[in-house]
Amino acid sequence: MSKWKLPATVLFVSVILNSAALSEELDPFRIKQIFDPFPNVQVVPLDNGEAWGLMYADIYGKIYLKRATGDGWKREWELTSLGAKIKRFFVLDLDGNGVIEIIVATAGGKILIYDMQTYSNIWENVEMNFKEISAIDIANVDDDPQYEFIVLADNKITIIDGVNKNQQWTSSREFKADEMLVDNVDEDEQKEIVLNTGIVIDSKFYNVELEWQKAFGERIIAYDINNDGNKDIIGEFSDYSIRVFDVQGRREVW
Repeated sequence: MSKWKLPATVLFVSVILNSAALSEELDPFRIKQIFDPFPNVQVVPLDNGEAWGLMYADIYGKIYLKRATGDGWKREWELTSLGAKIKRFFVLDLDGNGVIEIIVATAGGKILIYDMQTYSNIWENVEMNFKEISAIDIANVDDDPQYEFIVLADNKITIIDGVNKNQQWTSSREFKADEMLVDNVDEDEQKEIVLNTGIVIDSKFYNVELEWQKAFGERIIAYDINNDGNKDIIGEFSDYSIRVFDVQGRREVW
């Protein structure tokens, strides 16, 4: 999914308009451009858009938020007690109420939500006893206005409602992957759940639409590289080679 949803983007742009104290070296647009290839680093709005910071996860399973100031970076917040490496984190308005939350998923099976204003923990998946989270994304995959968590945990895909946190569906089949994205990669209206191991699942009927014999890549994005109106899956491998796959045409483009 995209790193910025509309409310966060509006706040982010307002940082430039309202904050005169930032130095040229700490231009948030430039910082965002530099770190955009890395999923566990994000430029985030602070103080209702009056300031901004850089949030990142380190290799030890800790999350830090550094505030950009005229005197350089200042530590704003840290999260150091999760007990496992960070699989992904997201900064967005989860339930569409205008309030931005921090959502953190760990490789050890935890999903936690923190209030962006107070940094207090407001929810944790205590009743969902996941042992391991292999991949996660957040997207709106049904007819209600709020987001859903799409989680590959313990080799099964679980969809969790973003507001009431109920489990909407869990797959009976097991899947393997260490990255996923949720996007519309064919001609129908609904989005697909794309696993980097070469599997595409319909997010409405939960059927496997495509099971390719090769992996899409170790890191994947969706983009219409052929300008045909349908997004392709672009995958990058550890040797920096890429593979481009057309789901609608069921063929490798490049």
